[in-house]
Amino acid sequence: MNNYERYTRILARSVDHIFKNFLHDPDIKEVFESQSNQNDPRVTIELNGTMKGELIINFPESTLQQLTKNFFANTRTNVKKYYPDVAGEIANLITGTFINQLQFIKHNLKPSPPEYNEEQIPLKTLFENINLSFQSRFGGFDIDFYYKDSLHR
Repeated sequence: MNNYERYTRILARSVDHIFKNFLHDPDIKEVFESQSNQNDPRVTIELNGTMKGELIINFPESTLQQLTKNFFANTRTNVKKYYPDVAGEIANLITGTFINQLQFIKHNLKPSPPEYNEEQIPLKTLFENINLSFQSRFGGFDIDFYYKDSLHR
């Protein structure tokens, strides 16, 4: 199995784990069509260590609204102000699980704090890219993982 396939499988398994076990969504599934567009909110976490890269989760606003309502069920105010916190927390959970799984194949990575609607790596043409899309009970979302693998070359 090549690294692209390995990382894709680990990332999909990480999303599955967080949505099934933390967000109690037994119906999370990978789909093969994009769920977001370039104007949708996104959260970015940079990774440094035995690989360099960034993980970007693109949430359509409707999905982010449903996720935020799940976290703040008793809030009667506008939940939109909580979007950056909720998106960041979900990105932290998925990235943490992903990094943990990568340790089993000898990667040692340090994540940056999540950035809401900001890109950390401006020139991505030199990076490998994995694109995954998911459908959950909260709505759809996409994950882009850009990486340069220095350990497995």
